[in-house]
Amino acid sequence: MRRQRTLHWRDENDKRRTCIIETIALLRPSALVIVGAGLDVKRQERARRKCMEHLLWELGRRPVVDVFFESRDPAMDTADKKLIDVLRVRNAIAPRLRALWVPAVEEPLAWLPDIVAGAASLAACGETEFWEMLGGGVALMPIALD
Repeated sequence: MRRQRTLHWRDENDKRRTCIIETIALLRPSALVIVGAGLDVKRQERARRKCMEHLLWELGRRPVVDVFFESRDPAMDTADKKLIDVLRVRNAIAPRLRALWVPAVEEPLAWLPDIVAGAASLAACGETEFWEMLGGGVALMPIALD
């Protein structure tokens, strides 16, 4: 929309969400959503690290080379990069994976994970309409974070 620098699922109404999901569904996406559960919400960064670790492992099992993360701020991006360095040392991710950070205001494709995660979150609460509209190419992988 005009004057909208980035798209955030939580800020959109259902009419706009429908339009967004229909547009994404036309792309016939193939996606994996790692869903972490069982951790205190005050420990979100730990949950993020655990989900990233699982995601990078799973992407390494697929024909993926480049992994794009939405840039958050320099300190948080640095923490993410350190995690990836640790995972490489432990051989916990495929050596070919290349992680890149992009600002959401410069790369609209960085909005896709937020949209898919938003649809997955609603589906977990029983509102499955948006999730079902995405089609069968999007898979959920729940992990325990405790």
